[in-house]
Amino acid sequence: MAEDFTGARVRYWRLKRGLSQRTLAGLAGMTQGYVSQIEAGLKEIDKRSTLIRLAGALQVSVSELVDLPGPESPELNAAEATVPAIRAALNVARLHEAVEPRRTLAEVSAVVAGLAPTWKAARYDQLSLLMPELLTDLHGLATTGDEQTQRAALRLLVEAMHCATSTLRHLSCGDLAMIAADLGHAAAVELDEPVWRGVADYVRLVTLPAESKPITRRLAVEAADRLADGPESSEALQVAGMLHLSAAFSAATAEDAPETATHLSEARRLAERTGEGGFATMQFGPTNVAFWETSIAVATGEGGRVREIARRVEPDRIDSDTRKAAYFIDYGRGLAQTRRNDAEAVASFIRAERTAPQRTRRSPAARESVGTMLRRAQANAGGNQLRELASRIGVA
Repeated sequence: MAEDFTGARVRYWRLKRGLSQRTLAGLAGMTQGYVSQIEAGLKEIDKRSTLIRLAGALQVSVSELVDLPGPESPELNAAEATVPAIRAALNVARLHEAVEPRRTLAEVSAVVAGLAPTWKAARYDQLSLLMPELLTDLHGLATTGDEQTQRAALRLLVEAMHCATSTLRHLSCGDLAMIAADLGHAAAVELDEPVWRGVADYVRLVTLPAESKPITRRLAVEAADRLADGPESSEALQVAGMLHLSAAFSAATAEDAPETATHLSEARRLAERTGEGGFATMQFGPTNVAFWETSIAVATGEGGRVREIARRVEPDRIDSDTRKAAYFIDYGRGLAQTRRNDAEAVASFIRAERTAPQRTRRSPAARESVGTMLRRAQANAGGNQLRELASRIGVA
């Protein structure tokens, strides 16, 4: 498409399906005027539930509407070049191929221990280079070593697949991310340790497509209940908290406000007990709960609430640049939804970009909001900062 933004894709699929704007609006439960504004790129699809209804009416997946290509850069080009090798390594594990690890358990453990800081910095170019050999070695150790080696390798495999899943999602490889999540989940089930099973449950949940949110909600509740039945520890409470946050987001997408509030309340209660945690690079704690509240406000079209939430947020309490950047993106999106705070929204997107450049420039949500602000601005009235930001993140 000459212009690639969500509204342009809505128009493309509407015409391909032979639908008028009026017919599409009726199928999706909205007004024709709203569809017209979306297609013109003058208004974002503010609610996640609306996006899902539009995709359903057009008979496409949500990803076909929102997974927009990012800007070219040497770092991201290098990361994308590793995807075939990552796919091959995942297939080796998925098909249970026999392989001999090239490195010892101690050597592989050191590599996995070094993933966290690189992951927190959102350096997908560096992470993706490590993945093919690491995943192959872990598969080999988990299937050929003695029992102690195998169990240690399974734990490391859950961690590594968590990292691989996140990296692949941000490289727009959603199907491979789901394969990685499923492999991590299988390793956790075999390991049979409740906390690591909970981590793998959470990782699998975040890879499910938007259309699967009812399933996500059910699986998140089941996983949290399993943890509640097991031994209590700080790690278990952190994982349970993340599962409740996932359930809250899924409930919000389904426009179930009471259930959203219930899961958020439980996550806050757990966060009060754990404080700021860092287990399994999840960063669960009071700050991350507020980050998720911001995401939920944006997903439900209540962008005006992000200022209120921000009053109790100190982003630097989170030891993860990628997580902070995600919050700044959501804060900017919330302000952009109000259509009254574009200058402050731009400042938040720039802050996200400075915090984690690759994370921000690979964010379809950031590009969509910035593009919408740019298109609705008066000619040459968008301001240099907005135009320069739009160019850097690949918005025409």
